[in-house]
Amino acid sequence: MTSVVCPYCFDRSAAARLPFRCQMSATGVRGGKPCTAELDDTWAEFMGPSVPPALKMRGPVFTAPRGLAGRLVSGGGTRADCPHCGVSTPVRVCLRCHSDFPSDYTDQDTRIIALLGPKASGKSTYVSVLINELRNRVGRAYGASITAMGGETQRRDREMAEDLYDRLRLPEATRPAALGFNDPLLYRLSLPLRRRLRGDGSRHTALVFFDAAGEDLGSAEAMDRYTHYLAAADGIILLVDPLQMRAVRDQLPVDADLPLPTVETPPQQIAADLAAQLRAHGRGTTRGRVTTPVAVAVTKTDSLFSLVGPHSPLRRNADHAGGAVDDEDRLAVHEEMRGLLDGWDSGALFRQLDRDFAQLSLFGLSALGSPPPAHAPADAPKSGPQPLRVEDPLLWLLGLGGLLPRSGTGGGAGRRTEAAAGGAEGLRHGSGGEA
Repeated sequence: MTSVVCPYCFDRSAAARLPFRCQMSATGVRGGKPCTAELDDTWAEFMGPSVPPALKMRGPVFTAPRGLAGRLVSGGGTRADCPHCGVSTPVRVCLRCHSDFPSDYTDQDTRIIALLGPKASGKSTYVSVLINELRNRVGRAYGASITAMGGETQRRDREMAEDLYDRLRLPEATRPAALGFNDPLLYRLSLPLRRRLRGDGSRHTALVFFDAAGEDLGSAEAMDRYTHYLAAADGIILLVDPLQMRAVRDQLPVDADLPLPTVETPPQQIAADLAAQLRAHGRGTTRGRVTTPVAVAVTKTDSLFSLVGPHSPLRRNADHAGGAVDDEDRLAVHEEMRGLLDGWDSGALFRQLDRDFAQLSLFGLSALGSPPPAHAPADAPKSGPQPLRVEDPLLWLLGLGGLLPRSGTGGGAGRRTEAAAGGAEGLRHGSGGEA
């Protein structure tokens, strides 16, 4: 039976058990009278007191008759007839929080990607650039397409692209949980599916990006707000801002004209709190390591070019030849970043991550390709974003889940052999001393 993870409260339910919401169509079929809005206490309680009273009035929620949990319709998806007005509706809602799911969300596989990082680490900018690369350069290499799902994500996706690529303005910081609920970003990723006996086809996956505000990662108590989200994640991308590390600042050239952010919560503390939260919710192994794969991405690598050689893999994008994730290229980046971390904190961050997580890989990326103007830190560079390796962490996670083919797997890296399909515990290629 297909199960669905709610992208809002992260409750998991069988798809067949999900209720429907009447759309209150003006063309009622039973007497011609449409349904009227009702107070949805479940949804209002989940959203909190910031929701205006008028918005709490929504279409009635109903359960399809037993044995008729929705009928398949042309083009995919399911529908059910409202028992009050008789009008057919495709809108499914979460059992726990009554949030509406986007069209066809419940009819496909789902990958929840948690995005964590301290304040000013560039999470919002990273997501905006990542989606643009998946639509263009990276999407072309893998034969993939990605589209926003649902009205809220479509609106935010459009605004992020216009701000960053048209107006050259960096996205605003994610608001803390104390100021209101942050909707996730929902995307439909379509990948080619080639099988000998079935011919060419497509595989569709819902990608859920949930961005935690940096202020909410300052302590274990604050991070607890994201407990359900973290426990449901299929993979975590942890962004580390090197310019918030004093050792990095000391190594930069004295004439480097870089806008330096305020030093926030140390990445080692965020990693420790993250592991503790996941262990507390059943994501630990018998050896004490958390099973959720973690991609640790050092951002703003364009500011580190004075610290790496001219042939460093951090200076170029992966070519994605053949539409496969290149593990040898990833290992080269992993070792480069591990060497840099050793010089910054004597390897303390990596050692802690290596002890806490069963599947781990280090990445280095730059969402903009060059720093914002020193006199206008809220602006993108005049040349616009020229990203480096922003896609690498996500592609690795999708490869672990069996959604993307991988090349160069193995090569003597790691303690155990990584499983090709998702869900199986395997080693992180390139972690530990044997990488």
